[in-house]
Amino acid sequence: MEKEIDKLVEKYKSDIYDDFRKIVDINSFSSNLEGIKECAKALVEVASQKGIALEETYSSKRRRPHLMYSKSLESDFYAFIGHFDTVHPPESEFDKMVDEGDILRGPGTNDMKGGLIVALYSLVILKELYPDRKIPIKILFNSDEEIGSPDSSEIIKSEFKNAKAGFVFEAGRAPGYSVVTSRKGVFEIIVEIEGKAAHSGVEPWNGINAIVAAAKIVQRLDGLNDYDKGIIVGCNQIVGGIAKNVVPPDCKIDVNVRFVDNDQKRYILSQMEEIFSKDDYGGAKVSYRLIHSRPPLVKTKESQELYELYKSVSNFYGFECSEVSTGGGSDANYLGDLGVPVIDGVGVVGKYSHTTKEYILKSSIIERIKIFVLFMTKLTEKD
Repeated sequence: MEKEIDKLVEKYKSDIYDDFRKIVDINSFSSNLEGIKECAKALVEVASQKGIALEETYSSKRRRPHLMYSKSLESDFYAFIGHFDTVHPPESEFDKMVDEGDILRGPGTNDMKGGLIVALYSLVILKELYPDRKIPIKILFNSDEEIGSPDSSEIIKSEFKNAKAGFVFEAGRAPGYSVVTSRKGVFEIIVEIEGKAAHSGVEPWNGINAIVAAAKIVQRLDGLNDYDKGIIVGCNQIVGGIAKNVVPPDCKIDVNVRFVDNDQKRYILSQMEEIFSKDDYGGAKVSYRLIHSRPPLVKTKESQELYELYKSVSNFYGFECSEVSTGGGSDANYLGDLGVPVIDGVGVVGKYSHTTKEYILKSSIIERIKIFVLFMTKLTEKD
């Protein structure tokens, strides 16, 4: 079986790199809807040339296109999930893939267009290995993961709740070709403080300084951090005031929170409620609103078993593989929250996502396809 996989990967090797360049060179910044549509079209064409019918799909909001394969599958299937939006805007000079020998550098190479190629060609090779056997695989490539999947999370929840297992093709972790078995949950809130304007040089005592109140709130929120327990409360942006000679009548704090499980989330929210309800803010009124929430990906017995099998296959090919937990969220969080056993980070291997230094190890595309195909072969032997 391993020799057959090697031959098929070698057969498609040139196409793999050509198709990868094709989608990397299309700007698909999350807010660039024209680029998103162009990239979706290119992915459909790439898949179609290999006999895979990716079709556009929409949430009930019909805000933006996503791509699905085997939408009709309702249960007992394996979920492949990835995203084709990136964080690099159209005006960025970091806009094309550059082959530097051992590495491929470019926007979205690591996060996560390389993973899409691993997913697609793994399916291509599985279909060729088993022409008379249907391996039930359902794919979603979404276009809004980098902004929290506000649109496509609806699709994940409705279409993938009956998956028997799920694989998210985010980048693996170097060194060691590690995969992700747990991720922190995340929620974001906006805290708004309403004070009262006054002339700062004539009658500041008649005003209510919203920035001073915000400073006290920030200190208290910062006190909720407990890195040893995995709690991160980041007061990462603050805006307030209208002029240098006016007592600021308003202030806004953007807070990003990471947590290990839902018990921690409830604890953090209860502590925040207590902070916001205090009456020592000099008369300022405090309110807040939740603007984004992603559940944690919690490792389970079933996902541990998936990892152990994947690790054994990775070791067979001569690569160390360990499991890692990370504070960054992905669509694995939504899938895991449905009760689906998930392993994440089975895409390519590289570094510096979300920067203009982003790259992947060129060989990792081929190596990760081999590993994943053999992994799926072993996983489905009992089906």
